Amino acid sequence: MVFPENEFQAKQSERAEKATFFSKLVGYLLYAITALGIIALTVTILFSNKTDTSLKILPAIFATCLLFFLFRTFFKQLAQAKENKITAVLVDQQGFHHVEDFKTVKSITFDALRPNPGKKYDVDLSDGDDVSIELLVYHRIDVANEIVCKAITFETPFSIKNGEELKKHFIKGIMVFRPDLRIAPRVLDFFDMKDQ
Repeated sequence: MVFPENEFQAKQSERAEKATFFSKLVGYLLYAITALGIIALTVTILFSNKTDTSLKILPAIFATCLLFFLFRTFFKQLAQAKENKITAVLVDQQGFHHVEDFKTVKSITFDALRPNPGKKYDVDLSDGDDVSIELLVYHRIDVANEIVCKAITFETPFSIKNGEELKKHFIKGIMVFRPDLRIAPRVLDFFDMKDQ
C-alpha cells in the first residue's frame, strides 16, 4: 500500500527511557569493573612477596597507562553525550531528520537521494559482517558536490522505541516521493514490507 503524497503523515521517535537508563548503567558498570579489576590486579602484584621488585615496576607502569586511557575514553564519551542535544528523530514529507528543540540539525532529504550507477540497487542493506545491518542510501552532499553512501542511523543520546517503524516510514517515503530509486528486495524482506 503506497500513500498518496498528501496523506504521508510525519512520524516522530519515541524515547525508550528504561532502555536508555539500563544501557547507560551497564556501560558505567563496565567502566567501573574494568578500572577496579586493573587496580586490584596491580595492587596484588605490587604487594606480592614472591615477585621481584624490579618486575613490579613494569605492571605498575602498564596499569597506569591502561587506567589513563580508560578514564580518558570515559570522560570523552561523557563530553560527547553532553554535546549531543538531539531531542527527536522525525520522518516527514521532506525526509529523515535529527531535531534539536524543534530545529532540524541533520537531514537526509528525499530530494538529496541519488541513484547509484555502480550498483544494481539505490536503497539497500549493509552486509552486517562486522556491524549491525543498516539501511543504506546514496545521497548528494552539497558542500562537496559528491554522492556518498549513508547508513540511516539514529544519532541520539537516548534509545528509541519505534526505530524500525521510522525506518519503514522512510522507505515508504522513498516509494512515494522517489519512485525512480530502485529498492533492493531484501530491504522489503528485512523490514517485512513485501505487501507495500
